[in-house]
Amino acid sequence: MLEDITMKTFSLLIALCGVTFTAVAAENSADKVNLIGNGDFQKGKIGHLPDGWDLVTPNKVLAPHFELKKGANHKQTLMASGNGRLECFGYARYPVKLEANKSYRMKVKLRVEGIEDLNRHVVHSVNGTGFNDGITTLYHKQGDLIIGENRFPGPKTATDCEIRLYYRFSPKGKVFWDEVALEECEPIPPRLVKIACGWGKGDMESWSQWLDSAGRKHVDIALLTESFNNKHTAEEGEPLDGPAGALMKQKAQQWKMYVTGTFYEKRDDLVFNSAPLFDRKGKLVGIYEKGQLFDPEEHIGITPGKDYPVFATDFGKVGIITCYDSWFPETTRLLAYKGAELVVLPNAGYCMDLMPARAADNGVCIAVSSENCPAGVWDSGGALAGEKSPTPTRYVESSICGYEKDEKNRLLVVTVDLSKRFSPHWWGGPMLSAPGGRRVRQTNILPIEDEIAHEAKRWLQE
Repeated sequence: MLEDITMKTFSLLIALCGVTFTAVAAENSADKVNLIGNGDFQKGKIGHLPDGWDLVTPNKVLAPHFELKKGANHKQTLMASGNGRLECFGYARYPVKLEANKSYRMKVKLRVEGIEDLNRHVVHSVNGTGFNDGITTLYHKQGDLIIGENRFPGPKTATDCEIRLYYRFSPKGKVFWDEVALEECEPIPPRLVKIACGWGKGDMESWSQWLDSAGRKHVDIALLTESFNNKHTAEEGEPLDGPAGALMKQKAQQWKMYVTGTFYEKRDDLVFNSAPLFDRKGKLVGIYEKGQLFDPEEHIGITPGKDYPVFATDFGKVGIITCYDSWFPETTRLLAYKGAELVVLPNAGYCMDLMPARAADNGVCIAVSSENCPAGVWDSGGALAGEKSPTPTRYVESSICGYEKDEKNRLLVVTVDLSKRFSPHWWGGPMLSAPGGRRVRQTNILPIEDEIAHEAKRWLQE
């Protein structure tokens, strides 16, 4: 009898738990309501647009084709295809309402045929008066599907918007959308990084003290200058675990901060102008070898590096350029394309006037320590920390949220929120604003990168 009662009690508890779990699951499911009423395209007739969607084609002769097709498992899919014209352009749209001060996630699932550059030929955006955003991040593969996903803060006031699925500049390509979703999501948390920059000449002892000053400020990353160990010849090159590298490693571990800067590193029979990055435990994250050497460096036996790596840290992705690298726009652009959010620039001297363009062109924060010039930090829109931008159309907000300058210790400490990537030409969002390294903002029909590469290598007068 007791055993029977126990089993009944246990069964009742399981049933109650089942109800609870079901309720929780239903509640969680309700949190992810697709605001696009026909985002899976199951409503509508084959050969026509899905119910609730309409087509926008500014020039009718350039209109791509949009229509429902039968997909896998007899489910309907929305297909867009070119009309044989390279200049074809148009988009399907669906109305949505975004609430004030909410965050949203946009996600798409699609397949393509004959599409070489997805970012150039297909764009996924949310557009409304004074607001625009969408998928500006890289896509990934899941089986035969391509998945695109991005989170972004919505408008500050409730706004009527529309989902837009663009097809452009592909005469014979095809895109098949299985699903397009827009859901409310958790607010996007800030990603604050506290950066220490320095200026002036020093020896190992003075830079050791400088790192201590930075550490006491609880910075996330401390940036030394180029050749901070005051050795400027290949013969003075030292191994990674020599005095300069050992100091960086030790101070990174002591103060639990990332540390980088450059010194001439001897490696086998070569010497590089190396910028190692050490993490909070003093572990080597990676090394950038200066790629664009200033002419005197080649003449004293320094070898250029070949790679432009981007390093993952616990606050974001970091790229490094050194001194003369900063005169070449391609270096920062490449790092931005690889995902860099913060680019650090140790140098002996640099052109401060170039920094706003390097930052704004690529949507990255740039932090600079210099032997012979002032230190500085520029936000993703090209504004210098501690100064007001002269650009009249500049956005009101900035990703810079902390500034402190210690003249005595030659220490500049700036806090930047890497979750924000504004541009100086801010029209309510990244889809209508200055490029900022966003691939989807390239609106030319043909890419120019191949022609640039050809011209860079051309030596014969044609």
